[in-house]
Amino acid sequence: MCLLYTDFFYLVNMFYATFYFLSIPPIFLFVEIVLKIYIIYHFAFISSALIKIKSTGENTMVKEFNHIGVNVRDLQKTLAFYSEHLGAKFVRGLYIPASHTIAAYVQVGTQMIEFLSPLSPSENTVYGIAHIAYTVDHIEEAARILEEKGWHFHVPPKKAGSGGGKIAFLKDPNGANVELIERVESFSEPSWEPSTEVIEIDHASIYANDLQAGIDFYTKDMEMEILQNYHFEDRKFDMVYMNTGKNILELLHNETPHEGPLMGHIAFRVKDTKALAEKLAAQGVEVTTQPRILATQNGYVCNIKDPDGIALEFIDRVSLFEV
Repeated sequence: MCLLYTDFFYLVNMFYATFYFLSIPPIFLFVEIVLKIYIIYHFAFISSALIKIKSTGENTMVKEFNHIGVNVRDLQKTLAFYSEHLGAKFVRGLYIPASHTIAAYVQVGTQMIEFLSPLSPSENTVYGIAHIAYTVDHIEEAARILEEKGWHFHVPPKKAGSGGGKIAFLKDPNGANVELIERVESFSEPSWEPSTEVIEIDHASIYANDLQAGIDFYTKDMEMEILQNYHFEDRKFDMVYMNTGKNILELLHNETPHEGPLMGHIAFRVKDTKALAEKLAAQGVEVTTQPRILATQNGYVCNIKDPDGIALEFIDRVSLFEV
């Protein structure tokens, strides 16, 4: 009965959200959702795997990035920007009643970006990258383990506002928001095709004024693995890359403490940084730093800003898994 309520709640939210996304005919999405729910209940007696994402069985705290969460002012403008310039594919729209917020999920490669647009923003609403969400198999167990290690959840495990799964929030040692999420289904679609310029999301970047504490949290407590570790003595600068599955987190550390927002940027791996920067500049996109050689000397990098001023990075090197 509880599951039935959850799916009905999810159905209503999805149907409501379609009226916000003018490019999506509500009746088609409504029919799609009804069919999905029918299939789940019709075959539920065969295996609970049809209702829950199957556990990998690995002894790992987090499995992958579920999404990168971003608060935006103008959702339609943001969706158009990421679709037209980065080849992002819109995959899901939701209405979250508790916060009176529209959520839109877009996919680049195998990774998701969640755009959150509050319909009644307050003067305290902060726009920009808000959090990184990590998928876990069992959120109550994950929260219990982290609490035993001394971490406090300012949002303990609860039903997701969308009605699909459970979420919880805590902060990492440097104060960056971390979301744990247990989904009943994946939003990701295998049919995404790279655009002519953008290949995939390369990494999500956050600042770590206490670098060692950040490394310890993400490797020992979240059970991620260090992929690459760069120290630049002349610039007093560190870049530490850690992965969970195919997803990569970058910790940035300067000798002079960072005083701005902790969520740094979203980096996209592209085919040609210089060509893309020229194309976007011609289309009126703000290129904040012109293409330059990467600090690691294995490609070019440039930075732009999206409609909300969020820093986006383009890199044309090989994947960090191949470096």
